[in-house]
Amino acid sequence: MIQWTPRVILTDRLFRLPVTGTADQPPTLNAPGFGLVDRRWSRRDQAWMFYLRTPSLGGDYPITVTGADASEAATIAVRSLDELRQPFDDNGTQWPRRWPLGGHCTSSRTRQTLQDEPLVKAGNDEILRWWLDQDDDTLWRQLPVAEFPRAHYVNVHQGCPTCGTAIFAHGGFYPWTRNHRPGDLRSTCPACAAIFPSNDLRINDFSSGDFVDDGFGWFDDEGHVFLFAATCHRELVGQYSGAIRTITDHLRRQPTDIDVARRLGLMLLRWSLEEVYVAAAPQFRHGPSQEVERPWDGGPVDWAGMEDPITALYRKGSLAYAIDVPNVTVALALAYDTAWPLLRDDDEWIARASAQGLPLADADAGCQLIEEALCCLLQCAIDGGALSNKPGTSLGVLSALRALDRDDTTNVMDWLYDRSPDRLRVFVSNNFTIDGQPPEATGGYNDTHTRGVFELEHQVAALRVLQPGAYPLSRFPSITDDPRLERLVSAPYDVAMLGRIPFHFGDGGSSGVQQPLNDRDLLAPLDEATLERAVALGSDAARGLLDKRHHNEALTPGSTVHDGVGFAILRTDGSPERAAAGIIYGDAPWHRHQDLLDVQLFAYDRPFLSALGYPQSWAHVNSWEGNWATHNSVWSVVDGVEPLQLPFDTPWHFLKEIAGRGRLVRVLRPEGVQVVEIEASRWVFDTDAMRWMQPGVSYRRLIAFVETGGQGVALVDLARIHGGDEHWRMCRGLEGTLQLQGAGKQPQSGTLAGRDIERGQLDAVRHGDHLGLAWMDDVDLIEGGDAIRGTWTSVHDDQAHLDLHILRTTPGTQLRSARAASVMDSPERSRYNYRTLAWQRTAPGDSTTCVDLLFEPRIDTSALTATRTIGADIETASAVALRTETREITLYWSPDRGSDEVTIFDDGTELQGPLAVASSGLTRMRRRLCLPAPRQSGAIVALDRRNCTIDVQGFYDVEAGNRIVINPEGRAHNYAIIAVESLHSTTLRLTLDMASLHGRARIAALDGAHLELDFFLITRTASLHGTRLQREFDDCWQPIVAAANHDGHTTSMDLEAPLAGAQAGDWVAAVDYVVGDIARLEKQRTSD
Repeated sequence: MIQWTPRVILTDRLFRLPVTGTADQPPTLNAPGFGLVDRRWSRRDQAWMFYLRTPSLGGDYPITVTGADASEAATIAVRSLDELRQPFDDNGTQWPRRWPLGGHCTSSRTRQTLQDEPLVKAGNDEILRWWLDQDDDTLWRQLPVAEFPRAHYVNVHQGCPTCGTAIFAHGGFYPWTRNHRPGDLRSTCPACAAIFPSNDLRINDFSSGDFVDDGFGWFDDEGHVFLFAATCHRELVGQYSGAIRTITDHLRRQPTDIDVARRLGLMLLRWSLEEVYVAAAPQFRHGPSQEVERPWDGGPVDWAGMEDPITALYRKGSLAYAIDVPNVTVALALAYDTAWPLLRDDDEWIARASAQGLPLADADAGCQLIEEALCCLLQCAIDGGALSNKPGTSLGVLSALRALDRDDTTNVMDWLYDRSPDRLRVFVSNNFTIDGQPPEATGGYNDTHTRGVFELEHQVAALRVLQPGAYPLSRFPSITDDPRLERLVSAPYDVAMLGRIPFHFGDGGSSGVQQPLNDRDLLAPLDEATLERAVALGSDAARGLLDKRHHNEALTPGSTVHDGVGFAILRTDGSPERAAAGIIYGDAPWHRHQDLLDVQLFAYDRPFLSALGYPQSWAHVNSWEGNWATHNSVWSVVDGVEPLQLPFDTPWHFLKEIAGRGRLVRVLRPEGVQVVEIEASRWVFDTDAMRWMQPGVSYRRLIAFVETGGQGVALVDLARIHGGDEHWRMCRGLEGTLQLQGAGKQPQSGTLAGRDIERGQLDAVRHGDHLGLAWMDDVDLIEGGDAIRGTWTSVHDDQAHLDLHILRTTPGTQLRSARAASVMDSPERSRYNYRTLAWQRTAPGDSTTCVDLLFEPRIDTSALTATRTIGADIETASAVALRTETREITLYWSPDRGSDEVTIFDDGTELQGPLAVASSGLTRMRRRLCLPAPRQSGAIVALDRRNCTIDVQGFYDVEAGNRIVINPEGRAHNYAIIAVESLHSTTLRLTLDMASLHGRARIAALDGAHLELDFFLITRTASLHGTRLQREFDDCWQPIVAAANHDGHTTSMDLEAPLAGAQAGDWVAAVDYVVGDIARLEKQRTSD
């Protein structure tokens, strides 16, 4: 009968007791000592809900419920706060979860320790004044009690109970309007103005009206839940910690204001009460972060009753949800440190807390409770409950350690360096790619990692100053002692498009709306404090960036290749550039999209080809924003190979939205033209074998960024798809309308996923790879072959156009257009609306599908006077001729021919090798393109990883700016040569643009050639296959033939042969190359 009871609960608290029964006959409740506040019948739960207040004294209290046919008894453990603060064992686990476990943490503070932290810019004065004007009762009530749950989203599927999905026109994540000052726990729909719930939780009304939400959600007749109260509670928790930060900043500017200090102290005690409570009663922690609305069955989950309670607490947060816990820790630590001098001998703040029901003996007891809360937050992080974007967890712990100012927390620092999510001992080497790029999406996610490097160094150094004996440099080395430091500083700026927006990689970047960028500030991914810290560490790059920041000048990176993570950005001259194009060919573990080979184009202060970027909600990211079909890219569907369906809170969070990985084949930069050629493969993760595997799909992509005169540019885009069972080439184009010339249209029913599949009918798709296609409706079949020309016109500016020339497609390839709009609401209310073009070729067999396109963004007339495609004696080869008023440029590409093989094109040109660009006046002639000895090979005879140099024998014609491929038959990373030094007649020392260390770890276990490593190295989409594992103390190495992460902390690896003499505990490193590896140089040659 009793569906749920609390495992342990605080005195004088409200909770919900669900008891099954019938609507017409409520059970009898006998609960001595408890107060009945309200009751109601829940049709959805088929239960009576009793709302009870616990006794004011601790004890084990029996309750009994009696129905028509049965009765049931239970005992509820009610404890005072003092009782919950005492160590106890439950289910074989030590509680409360407070460092040090099983002991007491007596304050040892004698000084302020955090006041050297930079002051942030003053915030909203109106918000500050509100918090400073409230009485104590209001301040105390503003933080919700822990017993009622917190959640992120009201409902991301049905939307509003009154107007449905119309609400999503106002936002996907948090569209509801709330009044939180003071919190009224009501939600107003911005679309229809309906207000929910109908009951008033402020007065403990759990039953009034037709839309009752008792804290656990309102359910409609179909069982859909709407979490009005739970989302309000989460927002109030977040606003409370935000208010603590705001008042702290104010007090730091007026450090003698005792009235403000007392108010801040009262708020710290209010938070500490809940924090200490949920450390002993984890049932009332925030719980897992959910991507959609999910109901609670009966009540909050009993994590302490699980078979392994500590494992169950992973990512469950504390009072705040997991990602917020580190920020809360930083806020509480700084607030306490700021107010402490005024509060440590003050009685008034303690008396005011006692008046709110928190009896404390004196100011020391108040300080002790706050420090206990910080120790609970420490343990929450150690238990895995606090998990934020790296290195947030560590920054929270370090702030708490500085506030506590103890000399006995060395074990916590050991955890930070060797067992925490951030593994500070290898944070830079294992968390950043060899070109200095972080492991997530460009923009805010990646910038958090980069800033975090210097924040970590600052925090560890500050802690070492406080307690030098506890944190020696020999045991806890510098975070920034890594050769990629300069690239790490420059990397966030190198991805800027037109100086104002990050290149879209994963969840970073835009939200699908292609508005002009000229009203945006210059991109400033690293704040001044970060750059100053980098300068203090000797970074010349940071010094230059800081100077440009002070003068509001754009960085001029020029064209950049980021071969560690895997994307290339081609730019025109200028500061910032007037136009840019980029292509993705790599991968990263987190916040990813299936954006392999996505091509983006920016010009005239706006995007013309771009990604959808950050999702409208997490409910559809796998089928929309993160799906391959929404990108300007290629795909091959393989029968029997389905995408992984992982829950939002999966421990395999590094395996979402998998596409594959490519490698840079070559870069060619003749005057006025920049060419990038990529080859790539699909990779999938086999969850049975726990290995990366290739399903037999390969791609080639060549883009040529051509300057056509004046402000004009054009983009030649040639794609090849081989393997699999269904080939696709997708292009959303420019946001707006599409007009086609030379084409006929036939309307089709359904979506691109099938004529019988309606928009959003995801459960009907024939293959999991079709999810994105099932959102694209209003389909037209396009007829006209390769004679089609098209123009997209921007919805934001009818003078902005993107011209499309379809140069060539493989016979049997079908072209269709379809509407692509946001998916949470009707397309008519979408914030964006694209007319997508989709080329599809089914049953390709062993043949290659070719789709050759040319794009020209323009504001006025076209700079191109003619374009044409030129066939060749091999199907996969292609030539494209572009003519302007002053010159003609012809691009010859034969991707399947080697450097000594000849391809004959239909214009009579003979090409020896795979690629050439011919530029001439307006008279043409037959030509033979055969340039002397472009390829050289050499062997690495010595190397210096710290200084990124290799000594090579075998090269004879090398210049700074050339690019080389190292280990070309293996991982084949592509490096730029920064400097060349001749050591003697046969040996050159080359300084390279990237580091070569992919990550470090200790061998945890080994079985022949199979190793288990104790740290996480990035292995996604086979990123380490073909690299080398080298033992650090003697440089013994073996090739890596397979590597994978089976969890978020460790790495499994197979070598070509056992590593001689290896044993557990050995330090090893995954490196890109070793002495003896081959380097290959392919020079750009020109001829008149």
